[in-house]
Amino acid sequence: MISPLEAARATPLLARQAGSIVRFWISGDTALDRPRPSMPPGHITEIPGAGDLFYRDTGEPPGGTRGTVLLLHGWMVPSDPHWFRTFSVLQEAGYRVLAIDARGHGRGLRAGGPFELKDCAADAAALVRYLGCGPVFCVGYSMGGLIAQLMAKRHPQEVSGAILAATASELRESLLLQLVWSGMGAFQWWLRLAPRWSWQLAVNAVVQGDQATMEWAVGELRRGAAEDIAEAGRDIGRFDSRAWLEDVRQPMVVLVTTMDLLVPPSRQYELARRLEAPMVRVESDHLAPATTPRRFHRGLCEALELLEGLCDRERVQLRSVTEARG
Repeated sequence: MISPLEAARATPLLARQAGSIVRFWISGDTALDRPRPSMPPGHITEIPGAGDLFYRDTGEPPGGTRGTVLLLHGWMVPSDPHWFRTFSVLQEAGYRVLAIDARGHGRGLRAGGPFELKDCAADAAALVRYLGCGPVFCVGYSMGGLIAQLMAKRHPQEVSGAILAATASELRESLLLQLVWSGMGAFQWWLRLAPRWSWQLAVNAVVQGDQATMEWAVGELRRGAAEDIAEAGRDIGRFDSRAWLEDVRQPMVVLVTTMDLLVPPSRQYELARRLEAPMVRVESDHLAPATTPRRFHRGLCEALELLEGLCDRERVQLRSVTEARG
């Protein structure tokens, strides 16, 4: 339980986060400034071992692909409003790009049971197997970074490597996050009571821009199931990979959002140290894809270049070992 004193101590943190967002408002470079681009084809397909999953798939780019990137969105924000500026950037860079809505988010699966991140990882792995496009480069943002860690651990054959962005090995020890997770009951009630007003307020608090794009984003955010989103918050608060993360063998790159107060950079740096992974720093807050999309995409493309190089070296080493044994 969070005491009133602890809540008071967290208030300046919230104010600093709001201040960092305001600085990006005046930069004229947010995800909602311009009309949204066309989206890749979307599909709702019954996936064996999972259920009816919603995903988008750019298909292979002209001239062949450098690999398939699986985008895993953050908490509360489904794939479309999270990644709608990212699809074309990565496709133009030569990747096939997939994105899946996690359970309870957007058009994601409504399973009926308790929300668990490990089930989201299983859904994503089932989709990769169904499409026959693995192993993939996972890009997990915030909650998506937790799902990517679980995919690498529990479904290693589907993951060649991962970029872990604005995330950590646990999201429960900071005071600000304790405040967030402890308020899930009230948050769930509020989303049910006033869903449109709640999301309209949230979007207006983060960015200002093209009115049609903002209204579209609010509509997409409203698709989520309040109970599932609150349960997702609780499961994020329980997540802790520190006991097993160092045993994960796939190459990883950590993309650090250096102005992040929700997932402090110190925790992101700790994640990189545990993995002995290279880092790419993006000078932005926790909402980087929305507040500074160009900056975020530059960092993401740099991280993918690093990850490809790590995966190539690993394949060469594995081939050398195999040949030596043969």
